[in-house]
Amino acid sequence: MVEPVGLASGILTLATFAFQCSVSLYETVDSFRSHPKRVRELLNELEALSTVLAPLIDLVKSNSDVDLSILDLPLLRCGNVCKEFQQEVLKCASRSNSSRTSFRDWARLTYMGDNMDDFRDLLAGYKATINIALTDANLRLSAATFETIGEYESLIQEAKDDLGARLESIDRKLEELTEKSLTQPGTDAAEMRSLREERLSTEKCLQICAQLSSHIDQIQLMSDEAGSSQGSDGAEASPERVTNEGLQECKNSLAATATKLEKHMRDVMDRLVAKSKTAIYSDEDAQDLSRLRDEWETARQCLDICSRADTHIKENVSVIENHGNGDSLQFMVSANGKVLHGKNRGLGWRNTQVGGYMSNESIQQLSRDLAIIHTSRLRDEVSISKDGFKSNAGDVGEGTITAEFKERYGRGFTLEPAHTSDRQTSQRSASN
Repeated sequence: MVEPVGLASGILTLATFAFQCSVSLYETVDSFRSHPKRVRELLNELEALSTVLAPLIDLVKSNSDVDLSILDLPLLRCGNVCKEFQQEVLKCASRSNSSRTSFRDWARLTYMGDNMDDFRDLLAGYKATINIALTDANLRLSAATFETIGEYESLIQEAKDDLGARLESIDRKLEELTEKSLTQPGTDAAEMRSLREERLSTEKCLQICAQLSSHIDQIQLMSDEAGSSQGSDGAEASPERVTNEGLQECKNSLAATATKLEKHMRDVMDRLVAKSKTAIYSDEDAQDLSRLRDEWETARQCLDICSRADTHIKENVSVIENHGNGDSLQFMVSANGKVLHGKNRGLGWRNTQVGGYMSNESIQQLSRDLAIIHTSRLRDEVSISKDGFKSNAGDVGEGTITAEFKERYGRGFTLEPAHTSDRQTSQRSASN
């Protein structure tokens, strides 16, 4: 088993490598006088990437126990693409007639067949993935509420959508290069086509696993909400619990199946790339094919990071929004250590709110106590509505508060009757 210090050291090395390469690329691009819009946008993206990598380095340095090994491949690939794109920029500058590149030179700049805008989107994907993993690590280290949890969930979904589009683009380019290799003499066309079909079939199976797992998540969420609304009656095996355990077993089986499919996909991709390289005569095509293979696996790794962060939010963060009108009682508590995110909002003049982390026993006792207080208040309301005032110590009311009086002055209260001696003293004083 790898020690935490070793894990932290490896991540620190890769994060520092990615940071230095992004800064070096920024300085190279910024050194040229020509800064059209697409160049300015690239510089902004590089700057944003650095602002995400810097706190990642700080976190790893300050906490050696944090496990961010899942970022190994994205960080390595992020540093490599910055380094390789910098080489393309310098190569383009060396071919330029002037000492500084012109707008036409920037427009001709490509990387893996993509233009500068596509390269900027590639960096944005790395930045989003690293940011998601960093935020997820901070969420695990701290029980504090994230005020921007909604924005974090949106970021995860947007990153997953962008990475999905990126994978489709990579698949399309791989298909084009594979098709090109099939036209070369001496190519084992039958095996190449078999590998292509195997790759597409495996991809389809992975999509089915992902869709089914997502559908199970939705069913479990609805089941959890139904179970929480009904409350717990102390039963050891409620129908909701049995159902959720069965669904979780299905998810675990799907995850194991997806892991096997991913391994099989990588093997097929390696064989396909090796076969294609033998049939490609251009060094540039062979280089692009190797980069596409690396980029394909990195994009899948980034998708896995986003999926894990999304699952962590669902399993470890309770989002509660309470809205109460009138004489309401609101609870926003956690008894299982889940991070709380939400608000208690009440408009009633006697609204009661409870929030925080406590044990089940404390929650139950507090619920009983507040229920007694709440019931007592309701009983008093009924008494006032019926008799016109609140009876005290068995006294009988001497009148009824009219609706007009109550509306103008409020409920009022019963005055204590004056003693007999006080009345006589008052009468003698009045007669004198």
